[in-house]
Amino acid sequence: MNYSTLCLLIKRQCKEHYKTYVIGLLVLLILLVFMFLVVHQWKDSFSGAVQNGVFVIGLFIAGSVFSNAMFSEFSTPQSGMWLLGIPAKASEKVVSSIVISTVFFLTAYVIIFYIADFFYLLFAGTLTFKAMLNPFKNGFYQFFFIYLTFNALMLLGSVIFNKNSFIKMLLTIAVLFFLLNYLNGWLLSFLIPEATIVSTIAFDSFLFSHHGENVKVFLPDNINLYSALFVHAFLPIALWVLVWLKLKEKEI
Repeated sequence: MNYSTLCLLIKRQCKEHYKTYVIGLLVLLILLVFMFLVVHQWKDSFSGAVQNGVFVIGLFIAGSVFSNAMFSEFSTPQSGMWLLGIPAKASEKVVSSIVISTVFFLTAYVIIFYIADFFYLLFAGTLTFKAMLNPFKNGFYQFFFIYLTFNALMLLGSVIFNKNSFIKMLLTIAVLFFLLNYLNGWLLSFLIPEATIVSTIAFDSFLFSHHGENVKVFLPDNINLYSALFVHAFLPIALWVLVWLKLKEKEI
């Protein structure tokens, strides 16, 4: 893998699509401000960490669109052949797409979000430094790691599905999420038949009912560490490798 080639690929992507990116950032800012205004208008209907909710919703809406667009050339045979004909290794194309859709995107998203958050707090008359969203509070930063897996899945979908890859991959993710939660709940019910499983979070915790009270059980600290490494590091890397393998398959 050549560093100079990576830089050229990133520059090419930014140069060819900078107008789309600028318009996309403006649309994202408007979307976030709109969500904040909706929350403010019906604030009695919302409770809890409103900023966290807006951040997560915006992150995954914008991230899904942006990540899927990295290999949008495969939507037509002509542009797909042009992308495959670029004199660069498949690994370099994949890594450049990952850098743009994770490092660059997350940086831009955080900046845009805080601009929207600033105007929202200013409008609401509660503008203070402490009122701004703190991503390191209560482990909220874990959503950044979840985004990495989501990004890898969207990139994989863009190289697997040639037509309507965005919709097809979102449906696939929804089905996989449902199956994972169903199988996780079934397995827990099988292992603990005397417990009534209320809800589960795969690789994290589960909630069960005991004498009318809900009890939440977390993984032991030593197992939780390995689980976090698997979900936050191994899983997205494995999916990115699959993207690379699929792209190499297309080049043959």
